[in-house]
Amino acid sequence: MKISTKKITAVALAGMMSFGIASISLSSVSEASHRQKPQQTYADGTTNEYSHRMHEEETKHNMNVRAIRYQHNKNQIGDKEYDQQLTNEQKRHDREMNNIKTDYEIHNHHKSK
Repeated sequence: MKISTKKITAVALAGMMSFGIASISLSSVSEASHRQKPQQTYADGTTNEYSHRMHEEETKHNMNVRAIRYQHNKNQIGDKEYDQQLTNEQKRHDREMNNIKTDYEIHNHHKSK
């Protein structure tokens, strides 16, 4: 049984072409499955709305505490007023963080049970 080299070459080329077409079609399917809605990136580097809000609140809290400490160090406020302002600021901060956490839990559809 003699097989012609033309037939072998034709079969080899057909096999390579079918493999190439299959790999191209699979790569386009995998690229399409990986495409997602582009995430919004905030200036502080966060991509999640709630993380961004928490970061903003932490920054605001730190600035407020620094301002209160500065006033105390410059003797603009007394010890009693200093303690009261720090307590009020901490309560405000805790309330805001709880509000953010509550909003997250309300809108989060991937809660673990």
